[in-house]
Amino acid sequence: DMAVTLSICIGMNGDSYSQNYEYARTSIDMALGRGGDQAVVKDSDKIQYYGGKAQQMEKTTRVKARVKAHALRELMENKDRLLIMGHRLLDIDSFGAAVGMLKLARNMGKPAVVAISHDKNLVQPLYRKMEENGYTDAFYEPKDLIEGVTDKTLLIVVDTHIEYMLESPELYRQCKNVVVIDHHRKMVGHIDNAVIFYHEPYASSASEMVTELAQYFNTKQQLGRVEAEAVLAGIMLDTKNFIIGTGARTFEAAAYLRKLGADMVEVRKLFSTSMDDYQNRSKLVSSAEIYRGCAIASSSAGVGDIKIVAPQAADELLSISDVDASFVLYEYDGGVSMSARSLGAMNVQLIMEALGGGGHQTMAGAQLAGVSMENARQQLLEAIDNFYDKRS
Repeated sequence: DMAVTLSICIGMNGDSYSQNYEYARTSIDMALGRGGDQAVVKDSDKIQYYGGKAQQMEKTTRVKARVKAHALRELMENKDRLLIMGHRLLDIDSFGAAVGMLKLARNMGKPAVVAISHDKNLVQPLYRKMEENGYTDAFYEPKDLIEGVTDKTLLIVVDTHIEYMLESPELYRQCKNVVVIDHHRKMVGHIDNAVIFYHEPYASSASEMVTELAQYFNTKQQLGRVEAEAVLAGIMLDTKNFIIGTGARTFEAAAYLRKLGADMVEVRKLFSTSMDDYQNRSKLVSSAEIYRGCAIASSSAGVGDIKIVAPQAADELLSISDVDASFVLYEYDGGVSMSARSLGAMNVQLIMEALGGGGHQTMAGAQLAGVSMENARQQLLEAIDNFYDKRS
């Protein structure tokens, strides 16, 4: 009954045979962290991937989650202070997972806070809700936490495993004890000094992984209603309301959160948008063009909260007939950012990786610095062409 994948990994052009061997070992770790079924070639600092189109198979056993939960609890017990951090431009999945870990830590009597940029995040409604429910002392700017880091400080990273994508790489480098909890397929530049590296590419979201950890934490107190709603919102975001990337364990996690009192109506309110955002999203969708089964839309500067509108437009474009994937491009910070989505027929992570980004098979993104919109669009079209040429 076990689904088996075969990967082959090569290390080359190192200074010695033993270094080539280490390159190959690194490559096999990358291949397995990306779901297997692929070839990986590490040529000095350059890594190339071939294949990797198979869907990840959900594991039915929870042994790994239980082992990681016990190990994490023991590690937390021996630390004086806990810091929790997600990725840049924090989304609801990353924030929900952080809130879940925050509650588990405080249930243990540990002082814990979340590192978050108050101005640059995508979770304002949920952020305000948490503050209204007694978490006014829980969220700090990363720069304000660096000075207090000691050898007894533990940093828990959620929803990313890439150093340059962290909310604050400086805070990460200051911490000697690091834990990673992530579901994205493994990429180059991943955190390699974690005491616990809990990585499950088959999981729907980081919030789902935190929910499973919570069930094995053996604390008398569990997540409260507000925290359960935050974590459930994270699962709903990454699964597009339980449509994409779900497995039996996803629904089991949602059922557990529902038992804790999570109200689906309250969760749904967290995804409400303004009329201006709705109109901007509609304009993006109506301007899309179809290229080789991909819906591509672009937005110039000056569109409202484009960081929220673009992913929503990418999701909506998938409802068009005969569209396998959607890409929304928008100008941001002197360059062009992209949001990519698919329903599984196309692996958008491979396309975004070719442009220097990454993500998941059905949800990915990239940022191109110092390029024009037309140049970014041409690079995207070439990446789509290369994807189909390799597949054929």
